[in-house]
Amino acid sequence: MKKSLILSATMLTLLLSGCTTNSSSQKESNSSSKSSTRTVKTSYFQNLSSSAKRDVKFTFKLNQDDTEDNTADPVYVVSATIKNNTNKNIKFDQSKFICVLPSNKIISDKTGTLTIKAGETKSINQLFQKMPEQGTLGDGYIEYLNSDNKLAYTNFIKGVALSSNLTDKKLVTKNQDVNTNSKFDTDSSDTSSDSDASESESMTESQAREILGKWADSNDIASFAGSTLDELVGTEDSNNGWHFTAKDGTFWLVLPNGKVALPGQ
Repeated sequence: MKKSLILSATMLTLLLSGCTTNSSSQKESNSSSKSSTRTVKTSYFQNLSSSAKRDVKFTFKLNQDDTEDNTADPVYVVSATIKNNTNKNIKFDQSKFICVLPSNKIISDKTGTLTIKAGETKSINQLFQKMPEQGTLGDGYIEYLNSDNKLAYTNFIKGVALSSNLTDKKLVTKNQDVNTNSKFDTDSSDTSSDSDASESESMTESQAREILGKWADSNDIASFAGSTLDELVGTEDSNNGWHFTAKDGTFWLVLPNGKVALPGQ
């Protein structure tokens, strides 16, 4: 009798164990099936958030082009390597890369759409051609579509310019005139208004500060390099825009058309 009870208990235990294992296996299978069908979002670079843009790393490499006349000054081509550290697939219109120099702009010679998957790295050979030597020393920057999407200053060190140089305060200061002039050139064809501010009218500091505050709220920005909005020091520039400077020297520029230029732009 005891042997019969022990045998029955053993069989019941094995049966329950099998059911549990099957249930776990089924859950894992269902989870795996859901994961495999989950799609990764694809976005154009200009539509990414500011934090996501910072997770896309750009490296621009300089090579002298001996097929050009280098008698007076060397002429270069610039290639790009892009590393996508976001969790999204990113698309670029290759014709929309622009090198903005103090005296002129160089437009990409490439066409077509480039898609870079999450975690992937891709290169664009000879993105810019006929780059003058004076355009490689830091007076200028490379952007995508417009100056809201700066990728790197054209400060080539040992033939390489990295997107990380956008935070270099010396380069930010050096490019103040380039930044401001380019911003107006890029936005001149845009007839829509993003605020009550008008390019034809002088903007007061309180109006500019309000624009900056609304911009910060819409982008979920709680502070400005550790300073509050009220702690920022406002200074009007010669183009009727306003610089707002934080305690550490970082500044934001509010343009007369209501646009906000970020640090490093």
